[in-house]
Amino acid sequence: MPKSSLTRTFTVIALAAVAFTQHARGESAEDFFKGKPMSLIVGYNPGGSYDVYSRLAAQFLPKYLPGSPVIAVKHMPGVASVKAANYLFTQAPKDGLTIGMVGQQLALTQALRDPAVSYDMRKFGWLGRFTPIIEVSLTWHTSPTKTIADARQRETVMAATSAGATTEIMPSLMNKLAGTRFKIVKGYPGTTGTILAMERGETEGAHATLENLLFGKPAWLRDKTINVLVQYAQRRHPLFANVPAMIEFGSSDVDKKVLNLFGSTAEVGRSLMTPPDVPADRLQVLRRAMAAMLEDPAFKAEMEKRNLEFGPMSGDDLQKLIGETLDVSSDVADRSIALTRP
Repeated sequence: MPKSSLTRTFTVIALAAVAFTQHARGESAEDFFKGKPMSLIVGYNPGGSYDVYSRLAAQFLPKYLPGSPVIAVKHMPGVASVKAANYLFTQAPKDGLTIGMVGQQLALTQALRDPAVSYDMRKFGWLGRFTPIIEVSLTWHTSPTKTIADARQRETVMAATSAGATTEIMPSLMNKLAGTRFKIVKGYPGTTGTILAMERGETEGAHATLENLLFGKPAWLRDKTINVLVQYAQRRHPLFANVPAMIEFGSSDVDKKVLNLFGSTAEVGRSLMTPPDVPADRLQVLRRAMAAMLEDPAFKAEMEKRNLEFGPMSGDDLQKLIGETLDVSSDVADRSIALTRP
């Protein structure tokens, strides 16, 4: 190629590179989202409350994002959503077009130094929370165990899902720190499976959420078909003021801090996040969109129509909450780990 032609070729390439750089620098975070599809990774199978809240986000969040991008919900169940969290942390695109909803207990799973964990919850970009979700242990009306005091006096057969899930960990912790005598039978599919086992008489009790009871089974509360024994939370839900929270038990200061750590899972609830290292301006666009959605009367009306509990938290506050949850002393972490071992 003649020298003049070679020079012209390099000049064209250089000008194209400059133009591309200027375009990239000139593209605002708002412009970035226009016309691009998004993915919402959910760490559980379809049908549960994680799926319900995720689909609500996919329906309403685009309204508040530039260009109203389409959000596709993609389920990635496995290891109580650790699989999805690991994917979001290590493999998912970090451009803001992928968001996620994972298990509310995953900060606790990280604090317990679970070898399956490849994520750091503090490094996700937290967008905001739909609601806290309080889990509970309950018994059927035919069980002699009506209160937590009864559960300390007699063996009570409780249904659970799998080892390492909160359905197994929480009542086991109560056995060790509150003196309950729960006999835990594992192997049921999800909290729905544990409730069915209780209804069929295979067990006396089950693991559920207050949302299950308030909005899914309100007749049970009205007719006193079930007894709620304990709330796995840092404080009592105002509608269940007579049911103790797990943090109220524990005989030592360290054990009380352990229970506080486990109770923190309720505060994370159903929340949205991004992979780590999403550009700060795009993260802010997503957080503003989440905040606008949670304030929208039409969205709130849809929540009420679907009988869903609503207790929003901003992305900034949620980010702080996650950091505080994981900021535990070594003695509390070590004690927590020891208590969760078989």
